[in-house]
Formats: sequence, C-alpha cells, structure tokens
Amino acid sequence: MTRDGGPMRAALRASGLRSYWRHHYPALGGGPAMAAAEAHLLNTLRTLPLTQRAGYAVLLRALPVAYWLTSGGRSLRHGAGERPGLGAAARMPGFREVVRSSTALALLGALDGPAGKEEAR
Repeated sequence: MTRDGGPMRAALRASGLRSYWRHHYPALGGGPAMAAAEAHLLNTLRTLPLTQRAGYAVLLRALPVAYWLTSGGRSLRHGAGERPGLGAAARMPGFREVVRSSTALALLGALDGPAGKEEAR
C-alpha cells in the first residue's frame, strides 16, 4: 500500500461511506474534519494484516453493489439527499461491521483532528 492510502483510499471513496457520513454526521461535512476522519480510518486499516486489509477493501468496493441491491437499483453516483439503501446495506451481514467500524473510526479521527480540537475549546 502506498503512503497516501492508494488502493484502500480508492476503495473508501468508491464505497459511498463519505456521503453517508456527511448526511448522518454534519460535522464531517467540513474539509478538515473529513480529511482527519479519512486519515484516521486509513492509518488504522494500514495496521491490519494484509489478508484482513484486502478483505476490508473488497467489502468497501462491494458496498455500492449492496446499496444497489437494497435500494431497488439506485446508483450511489446518482441522486441527492439521503441514501436510504446504504442504511439497509449496512444491515447486511459483513457490511454491517464495515459500516459501523468505519464510521466509528472516522468519527474518532474527526474528534482527534484539528477540527475536533477546535470545537472542544
């Protein structure tokens, strides 16, 4: 994996989780907070053994397919506002753990990042 997250960063961006986070956690809408959230998640994933990291990346990449299946054929790329299917996809075995753990790590990263420290003052 490259220093900037390379394949894992691409998988995260393709997953639709960033839009999900912005919708459910408006504090992550800002650039510094989202950057800190992503960095924390990617740095944590970097510590996993290669096989677990690869499995996580596969599930991130498959999340749009799970969304498509649970939303009646809607695409993550089209449509604005809430993505109700992502919530349904998040209840599917395997995806549940990825969405919950990714979201928790992202929120921790945002709290520990510069934006979170400023709000704590």
